[in-house]
Amino acid sequence: MITRRALLDSHRLTERQVKNFTLLELIRRGGPITRTQLSQQTNLNIVTVSNYVADFIKKGLVVERGLDVSTGGRKPTLVELNATAGYAAGLDLGLMDLRQPVLTAVVTDLRGHVVHRLAKPRAFDTMDHILEGVEPAIQELLSTCPIEPKKIQALGLGIPGIHDERAGTIRHTTFGGKRTNYHAVRERLEERFRIPMFIGNDATLAGYGELRLGLDRPVENLVYLYGEVGAGLIVHGNVYWGAGGSAGEVGVVIPSADDYLMWAKDPSLLQPFAWHASVPLQAQKLIEEGHQTAMMELAERDGSGINLDTVLEAAQQGDGLAQELVEHLAMRLGIRIACLVNLFNPEVVIIGGGIEKAGSLVLEPVWRCVKRYAYEESASLVDILPAQLGQHAVAMGAACWVIREVFLQA
Repeated sequence: MITRRALLDSHRLTERQVKNFTLLELIRRGGPITRTQLSQQTNLNIVTVSNYVADFIKKGLVVERGLDVSTGGRKPTLVELNATAGYAAGLDLGLMDLRQPVLTAVVTDLRGHVVHRLAKPRAFDTMDHILEGVEPAIQELLSTCPIEPKKIQALGLGIPGIHDERAGTIRHTTFGGKRTNYHAVRERLEERFRIPMFIGNDATLAGYGELRLGLDRPVENLVYLYGEVGAGLIVHGNVYWGAGGSAGEVGVVIPSADDYLMWAKDPSLLQPFAWHASVPLQAQKLIEEGHQTAMMELAERDGSGINLDTVLEAAQQGDGLAQELVEHLAMRLGIRIACLVNLFNPEVVIIGGGIEKAGSLVLEPVWRCVKRYAYEESASLVDILPAQLGQHAVAMGAACWVIREVFLQA
C-alpha cells in the first residue's frame, strides 16, 4: 500500500516523482508503447527512460508485451501498464442539498477501469452524522468487491463543503454550517480498515477524474463546474487546492438581508445557486401558479417528485416551461463561466453535476454567454464540454487521485 500525503503538499514533488508520474501516466494512456516513444514524448533521454522502465518492471507496475514493427535493426519491445498490480477505491458521499441523496463508490484497476460499483441511499443529515455513518458503506464496498482488500492501495473520499486541511475540518453551508473534524474520522477509518484514505473536496476530485479519464487529449489548464457552487481547478496540470483546501467555491457569502451586498444578489456570479435543489423548487412554484407543463406527468410516472432529471427530461421532450427553466439556468451558468474564463484563461471548461444531460439545451446558451461576456482572446481559446463520467465522477476522481499517488510513489 502507498503512504498518505497531505493534499496541500501534492504539488511539491521531487524530480523522481515527476518522472515516475509522467512515464507511468503516458504508459497508461498510450500503451503498449516503446521506450523510444516514451523518450520522444517526454524529452527524457533513452537511458533514463530505460532505467525507469526497468524499475517499474521490477516492481510489477509495467510488463513487456511483444515487439513493435521495426524501422530497421532489432524490433523494439513494447511495454504496457500492469493494470492489476494494484487497485484504487473512490467514494462519493453525495450532494448535501438533495432530499434523496445517494452514496456511490467504485473500485478501479490502475488504468481507471471500474471492477466494482456500489450505490445506495444515504440519510439526509448533517455532515458529522454522515461521516460517522460511512463505515458500513466502506465495509460493504470491500466485502462485496471481487478484489481482495489488501490489493486496494488506498481509498479516496470526496466530500462536499468548505475544507480546511490545516485544521482538519469541513463545513457545509446547510444545516447551520456546523464544522466537522474529518481528520479524526479518517484516522478511525484507517485504523479500522488498514488502508490509507485521502479526503478532498468532491468537485475538485471530480474535475481531476475528468482530466484523467474524460478527455481525449492532454490538457494543462481546466475548470470543472460541479453545479453552480463547486468547481475543480487544474492549473499547469496540477490540482489547485488553495491555501487550505477549499479552492473552487464559486460565489460569495451574503450574511443577512440588510447586508451592503444586497445590491449584488442578482448577478449570477455572486449569488449562490445549487441547481439540484433550486431548479425543481422553481418548477414547483410555477406549476402551483397554474402554468401548463408535462413535468407533473413525468414526476408521477417516476414516483420521485419533480427533480432536476424531471426538468431536463421534459425540456428534451419539448416542454416549453421546462425549456424556459433550463435556458434561464444556462444563462446564469454562462455568465459565471465567462468570469472564470477571464480569470483563469483555461483550455477547457467542463460542465458536470448532472446538468450536462440536457446537451445542447444547456451548452448552446452557455456558449452564447461566454462569447458575449468573456474577453475575445480568452473565449477564442476555450472549449466548453459536457462531463463524461456522469454520476460516478466524484468517486472516479477520488480513485484517480489514489492512482496518481501509486504512480508518484513507484
